[in-house]
Amino acid sequence: MKLRGPWFTRAHTIHRVVQIDVRRIVAQALLFGVAFSVLLAIPVVIYQKAETRNLLSLRQADQERAIKLAAQTIHQEMDAVLSDLRYLSQHNEIKAYLENSGPEQRRDLGLEYLGLTGQKRIYDQIRFIGLNGMEEVRVDFAAGKPKIVARQDLQDKHDRYYFQETQWLSPGQIYVSPFDLNVEQSAIEQPLKPAIRFAVPVADSQGLIRGMVVLNYRGQRLIDKLGLLAGQTGKVWLLNAEGRWLIGPTQQDEWGFMYPQRPHVPPAFWQQAKAEKSGTYRANDSSIRFERIYPLASGNGYPGASDFAKPVAADTYYWTLAVESAPSSPQASNVFVPRDRWPIYGTLSLFAFLAAGGLAFSINRGKALARVMEKVIDNLPVLVAYIDTEQRYRFNNRAYEGFFGLTPRQIYGKAVSEVLDDTAYREVLPYLEQALAGKPVTFERRLAYKDAGMRDMVVSFLPDTSPQGEVRGFFLVANDVSLVKQSERRERQRLLELAHVSRLASMGEMATEIAHEINQPLSAIAMYSSAGLRTLSGDCDCRRMEGWLEAINTQAKRAGEIVRRVRHFVRKEEHQRGPVNLNRVTSEVAALLRHEAQSQEVEFVLQLVEDLPPVHGELVLLEQVVFNLMRNAMEALQSQPGERRITLTTCFDAEQVYLEIKDTGPGVDPALGERIFDSFVSSKQEGMGMGLNICRSIIEAHSGKLSIVVNPEGGGVFMFSLAREPL
Repeated sequence: MKLRGPWFTRAHTIHRVVQIDVRRIVAQALLFGVAFSVLLAIPVVIYQKAETRNLLSLRQADQERAIKLAAQTIHQEMDAVLSDLRYLSQHNEIKAYLENSGPEQRRDLGLEYLGLTGQKRIYDQIRFIGLNGMEEVRVDFAAGKPKIVARQDLQDKHDRYYFQETQWLSPGQIYVSPFDLNVEQSAIEQPLKPAIRFAVPVADSQGLIRGMVVLNYRGQRLIDKLGLLAGQTGKVWLLNAEGRWLIGPTQQDEWGFMYPQRPHVPPAFWQQAKAEKSGTYRANDSSIRFERIYPLASGNGYPGASDFAKPVAADTYYWTLAVESAPSSPQASNVFVPRDRWPIYGTLSLFAFLAAGGLAFSINRGKALARVMEKVIDNLPVLVAYIDTEQRYRFNNRAYEGFFGLTPRQIYGKAVSEVLDDTAYREVLPYLEQALAGKPVTFERRLAYKDAGMRDMVVSFLPDTSPQGEVRGFFLVANDVSLVKQSERRERQRLLELAHVSRLASMGEMATEIAHEINQPLSAIAMYSSAGLRTLSGDCDCRRMEGWLEAINTQAKRAGEIVRRVRHFVRKEEHQRGPVNLNRVTSEVAALLRHEAQSQEVEFVLQLVEDLPPVHGELVLLEQVVFNLMRNAMEALQSQPGERRITLTTCFDAEQVYLEIKDTGPGVDPALGERIFDSFVSSKQEGMGMGLNICRSIIEAHSGKLSIVVNPEGGGVFMFSLAREPL
C-alpha cells in the first residue's frame, strides 16, 4: 500500500530537512491513539477553551496597544498646537503690534503667521482678534497654500462661542474648544472641516489685555492619523464628553451633535464608558475596549513658571477612545456538549490514530525545528543572548566562545559584569539600564574582548515585555563590523591623502605668486636694515632708527604670516572633527589667494553674515574645498574681459549653513551639468578633472551637499551646505 496523501508528503519533506525519526512518530501515535479513544472529549474541551482565552487575550492586548498608540498620537498633536500657541502669544512681532498696531506692525505680524502656517500646514487659520471681536490679522490655509486675508475681508467674531469663552480668561490661560465642524455664515462648511480652536489672551507691556490669538487646528489631520492605526484589531473610534461620535464606525455615524438626524452611540455602551475610565463592553459576539483620555493634561508644562500658558479645565476636557473586535469563531465553540456521546465517541475513535499521529508528528517536528534553530543560532557569526532583569545570561550562542573563550554552559547564569571587563561593563551599563526600562537600544562601540581583541561592535538590546507591560529581560544581538569600519577608515585615509596631494599640487602652481608675495616683505626688511647700518656708521638718529626697526618687525611678521598660511594649508596630520566657522575659513583662504588675485586683477567680495553658527567638520578639508572652488573661479576669469569679480556669501537656516562662490566668468558648460563633479571630467583644456570631485567627496563625507546653481545673470555659481554643529 502506497501513501500519497499530503500528511505523508509533508512528513517526508520535514524528515529530509530536519531528520525526524518516523519510527518514534508511529510508536507515539499508537500510544496516543489508545489514550485519545478513551479521553478524547476532555482534551478537546480544554484545547478549545484555552484557544478561546488565548485569542481573547491577544485581541485585548492588540486593542490596548491600538488605544495606547492613539492616545500618544493625540497627546503629541495637542502638545504641538499648545507649544505653537504659547510661542505666538510671546514672540516679538505680537509684542510690537500690541505696543503700536500700525500698518507696518500689522504686516510683520501677518508675515509671522504666514510663515508658521506654511511651515506647519496643520492650521486652517491663525488669527489675532481684538477685544471688540473683530479680526485684526488673519492667515488662511486654502488650496494647499497660506495667504494673508485682506483687511476688508476680516470678520466680526464677537458672537462666536470661543471668543466669548476666551475674553473672560487671564493671560496665561488657554481656552480649547470642543472638537467640532467649522461653521461659516451660520452654516456647516462644505466639504466638512473638523476643527479644534485654541485661544489665549495676550496683554501689552502694561499688563492690559489687548486681544487674543486663535489657532484653528485642522482636525482632519488627527482623524487621518488615527485612521492609519486601523489594522487587524479594528478601527479606532473617538467619542466626545457627551457620548457622541467624533470618529465612528461609519461616516454616517459621525458628528451627530451637529447633525441631529444621525444615530447615537448605543446607550448601554455609553453608560458603561461614562461610569468607568477604562474597560471592555461586550455585546453579542463582539467586544469594545474603551479608555478615557485627557488630551490637554500631558504633563509637559513647567510648574511654577508664571508666564507659561496652560489650558483651563484640562482635568475635565476628555474624549473616549474605543476599539471594537469581533471573535473569529462562534461563541458556541467555547463549549463542547455532544447530544449522543457514544455515536460521537465511536466516530471519533475511528480517527483517533490519525489525530494521534498528527500530534506525535507536531511534537517531534517542533523539537526537530528547535534543534535546527539552535544549530542555526549557534553558527551565526553574531553574538545572540537573552539576559534577565538581574543582568544574568539565560541563553547565549556559541559565538561567545570565540569572543570570551567560554562555552554557553559556562556563561549561563553569570552576570554581565562577570563576563565583560570593568571598562567595557561601565560603557554598556547605561544602555543595559535603558533596555531594562523597556526602551529598545542600538549603539556602536569599540570594545576589547578576551580572545578576539579590539572589535568594532554594533549592539542592539531588544526588551522582552509581557502583555501587562512588565519587562522580563531583553535580547542581545551584537554584530562584529570591524572589517566594515576598517574599510571606512581606509577610504577616509585615501580621501585625506588625495586631498593632501591636491593641496601640494595647488601650492606648486602658486609657487611663483607665493615667492613674489614673500619677496616683498623680505625686500622691505633688506632696505630698512641697510638704512639702519648706514645710520649706525654716522650720527645715529635714535627716533628714525626706532621707526626702521618697527618697519622691519612688521614686514617680518607679514612674511611669517604668509609662511604660516601656506604651512597650515599643506600640512599633513590626523584631522579631528569639531566646530568650524565658515566665515573664518573663507577669510583665511581669501587672504591666501589675495596676491594671486591681485596679479590677475580679480576682486574678492566677502558677504559674510554675522553670528554664523559653526558647522561640524574638519577644518583643513573644508579650507581645501573653499580653496579649490575659489581657484576654479579665478581660472574661469583668466580669459574673461571686463569686470572680474568673485563673490563669497554665507547664510544659514535652522538646520544648515550655506556658502556660495559666484564669479563673473563664462559659467559651466550646460552639456556637462552634474558630470562636472565626476573624476577626470573638466571644462578646462589643461585641467585634470579631480578638483571638483575631491570637493564633492569631502562635502559628502561631512554629510553635506555640493551643487551647481543656475544663475540667470551668467557666471559660475557653486554652493555647498553643511549641518550646523549640535548645541
